[in-house]
Amino acid sequence: MLKKELINSIENPEIQLAAEAQAGDALAEETLIRNYSGIVYKKARVYFMAGADAEDVVQEGMIGLLKAVRSYDADKNASFGTYAERCVTNQIISAIRSADRIKHKPLNTSVSLNKPVSADASSGADQQEITLGDTLSTNPADSPDEMLIIKDVAYYILNNGDNVFSDLEMKVLSEYIKGFTSSQIAERLGKSSKSVDNALQRTRKKVNTYLWK
Repeated sequence: MLKKELINSIENPEIQLAAEAQAGDALAEETLIRNYSGIVYKKARVYFMAGADAEDVVQEGMIGLLKAVRSYDADKNASFGTYAERCVTNQIISAIRSADRIKHKPLNTSVSLNKPVSADASSGADQQEITLGDTLSTNPADSPDEMLIIKDVAYYILNNGDNVFSDLEMKVLSEYIKGFTSSQIAERLGKSSKSVDNALQRTRKKVNTYLWK
């Protein structure tokens, strides 16, 4: 009878590659990084919202991917792809939080929720530009990139054990990142639309404050 480890390596070749990479096989490490580098570039595209040198974000993401390769444990973690994406995201967010605002300005300007992401050209110069944070009050399906950032940062906060959100904010956020609209969340939680909208606004501010404090 095949051992569990052998079965896993056959069904999930990345498990074998990770084991070989951790044993010092440079080719296995290179193969995993190449195979999963798409995760890094996907994140770099999303976190490069305000116009800066995306290469800085890519570099941090690659560091996170390398950490994933070297720390992956098939017995403790989910699939390698899921684990790698979480490591990449954590590395990027950690870099943003700890970066010196002058030395690493590209990282600091790439994901601020207060940075403009679009504006209605027909509304005139006096029309306030729409910011990343403002999209929290819209339908999640209309802003997938912004949703990904909110979901990432919220996940990062929760898994760091930080007590940031109230019980209501946690419930609303949980429903929001599943893709429900404000009106749907209100109905699901038995709350008023105004209560849900206020909770989303508080959540937005807390995410932004957490990222930049």
